[in-house]
Amino acid sequence: MQNNNHSFFEKTWSKVLLSLLCIVIFFSLIGGFNAIADTVTTAVTVGNSAPVFTAGPLEDPTSSSTTPTNVGSNTTWKATASDSNGDNYYLIICSTGSVTPRNGQDPICVATTWCTSSATASTQEASCSRTALVGDAVSNAWYAFVCDGGSSAACNTTGQQGTGDSGTPFDVNHEPTFTTAGNNTPQDPGGTVTWTTTAADSTDSDTVKLIVCKTTGITGDACDGGGSDTWCSSSQVASNPTCGFSVPAVYPDDTYAAYVYIVDAHNFPATGTYQASNVSFVISNKSPVVSAVTINGGSNIDLTESTTKNITLTATVTDNNSCYGGEINSVLGYVYRSGVAYTGCDTSGEANNNYCYPEVTCTVVGGTCTDITDGSANYTCTASLQYYADPTDTLTQYPTDTWKDTIKATDDDSATHTVEVSTGVEMNSLIGFELGYTVTGAINYGNLGVGEKNDPLDKIITTTPTGNIGLDQEHSGNSMCTDYPTCSGGTPITAGYQHYALAGSTAYASGTALTGTAFEIELNVPKPITGTPTTKNTWWGIEIPAGTTLGTYSGANTISAVKGETTSW
Repeated sequence: MQNNNHSFFEKTWSKVLLSLLCIVIFFSLIGGFNAIADTVTTAVTVGNSAPVFTAGPLEDPTSSSTTPTNVGSNTTWKATASDSNGDNYYLIICSTGSVTPRNGQDPICVATTWCTSSATASTQEASCSRTALVGDAVSNAWYAFVCDGGSSAACNTTGQQGTGDSGTPFDVNHEPTFTTAGNNTPQDPGGTVTWTTTAADSTDSDTVKLIVCKTTGITGDACDGGGSDTWCSSSQVASNPTCGFSVPAVYPDDTYAAYVYIVDAHNFPATGTYQASNVSFVISNKSPVVSAVTINGGSNIDLTESTTKNITLTATVTDNNSCYGGEINSVLGYVYRSGVAYTGCDTSGEANNNYCYPEVTCTVVGGTCTDITDGSANYTCTASLQYYADPTDTLTQYPTDTWKDTIKATDDDSATHTVEVSTGVEMNSLIGFELGYTVTGAINYGNLGVGEKNDPLDKIITTTPTGNIGLDQEHSGNSMCTDYPTCSGGTPITAGYQHYALAGSTAYASGTALTGTAFEIELNVPKPITGTPTTKNTWWGIEIPAGTTLGTYSGANTISAVKGETTSW
């Protein structure tokens, strides 16, 4: 019973509550009640969230042991962060893993700050850079943070160090030291110019290299002008690099500029007064060397009457400073009789056409010296010898002499070398003369009657020497006839009626009768010693013998030149 009563009570109460609810709803809809409302204030505190990395951090370009940052160059860090509060953020790179945010300002590192970016919008890339300094360590750890300007929870709590070569550490490359440089100048062609230095990269325990350039400027570890601009370069060595230039066997003497550079293994150049300084070198002057001297091709010399005769001298001149481009200043030939010797014919003031022809200009034979690498050139010289140059064959004044030549080469530094031909040649005797007559081309005795004669002898023949010896003469003749040379009729005048003498005003009877056989007379024409030689005369006359018939007579006499005795030259 109790359970049933309880159930009944519950059902009854439920119905009552439902009825009351309906009544309330009804009155609310019809505005039957007056509603009462109250305003409630709300509040919430939104906390500051630190930015978070979304990309990076990293070095750009990479700074590592293989690609360190040179002193004076920048290491740059980059990263991208997002701030959930939408705040700007800072990228800061510290030497340790601790950072201090500052409300409304950029953060600061607890230890060393490598760099801090400017305020950067959320989700945008931030970057900062630092210039490497001389005092920096070789390897430097770094920690990256991103911070906003809040006072709490403003930074990511753990510093990020990147990954791989673009991550921590950043490496600094210091320039090498370079304190002395020199070389072993001067050097001869064919030698080696060696440059020595005092240089090292002890801060980085790095190797160093020496480059020596012909002109200023290097790029990396090479001269700006390339290989042709390089005297030499060394390999990378621990310290004090050296290198050498092998001078070619033929090389011009001069002072050559040489600019020295030291770089480390990363091609970072040294600084200081020796870097790019001119450590020049000298190639020594070498005297020219004369060889293979000849005169007239080794043949005896035959002169030409009354004029000059060209003879050729040859030689080879070698100069280890080159035969090209003015290095050989002059090559001269000297032609002389051996008794005079080169010492008596080595200046222009000693010139004498009888025995000395000095300073004959010589020229290069084409094609024997074409560029600066050529060391030898052939030369030829042309000497014009006068017709009266001293003979040296037999029965002359100098039968034990010969004619020789010396070739003298002088370079552009006035260094000289002379060589005399080893074997001289003979200057052959030149027998030559010209005859001058009272009447050109003939001895004309004039108009004479039977029994008449040229008395004293008055028809003159002038003998002018045209060779290089003193002269005597041989005279001979034939009969003069009206039908010469047949002489088949009439009354020929035999040769003996013609007389000659060596002195003027000689009586006909004192003259020498001409014969049909050559007869030497001691005319003693001197050897010419200038272009105006001494002449000698002979005087001639004829007697017309009795019984000679009337007519015009002609004939031919033979006058020959013979070498005179040297005592009369």
